[in-house]
Amino acid sequence: MAHFLYISDVFCPWCYGFSKNIAQIKKEFNLPFEVYGGALVEPAVSLAHRLKNNPNLSIFIEKMYNITGIKISDAYERLMRSDISHTIYMDSRKASHLFYVLKHFKPEFALEIIEFLQDIFYEQGKDVFLDDTIIEFSKQYQINSDDIFTYYKTKESEELSYNEIEKGFEILGEVILYPTLYYVENGNNHFISRGYVQYEECKNKIIEVMNKIKTGNTTISPELMGKSCTLDGKCE
Repeated sequence: MAHFLYISDVFCPWCYGFSKNIAQIKKEFNLPFEVYGGALVEPAVSLAHRLKNNPNLSIFIEKMYNITGIKISDAYERLMRSDISHTIYMDSRKASHLFYVLKHFKPEFALEIIEFLQDIFYEQGKDVFLDDTIIEFSKQYQINSDDIFTYYKTKESEELSYNEIEKGFEILGEVILYPTLYYVENGNNHFISRGYVQYEECKNKIIEVMNKIKTGNTTISPELMGKSCTLDGKCE
């Protein structure tokens, strides 16, 4: 079945900034989304350490807002500068494990779930690894929270989530960049975009790829590359 494959990361700010565009894509094309969590922040780093090494946080937030129209909240910035920031860690493998567990219970909402986790961090300014995250999710999707906590603690869920990260690496190839979007048809991944891309550009690329598949055109068009950022706060 035709669908989109989206490789994202809970702690990727450009993925958070792309959330409005990706939601429009889902609405416009009305196709399912397969979503993999990534490993942008590896090894884990505390918020205090991140801020110490990247002091221009406010400038980065403003720059990202000017590009995406999505504003990382004051609550996030307060969390980064708080007295407890040394106890809170960005850990993408752990976050992708949590994402995998949540989507295990509601796979049809995979896109919404990864955005739910990004919202907790970048909008609500909270630690995504608090028990409150699972409790809030269970209420929103009407699932017994005990079932989620139980599965979250299993070795199986951890191994499966890590396998999915590795599968994402294989798909991405030499360029590991979040977010990355593919259109999938007949088992073939057709590259759409990497990084933050404006909605109209992304939409036109999807239509172009769909039309080429219909006509049997195998010509590969230039890659659609957008904005991205590294953990040092630089945007390229």
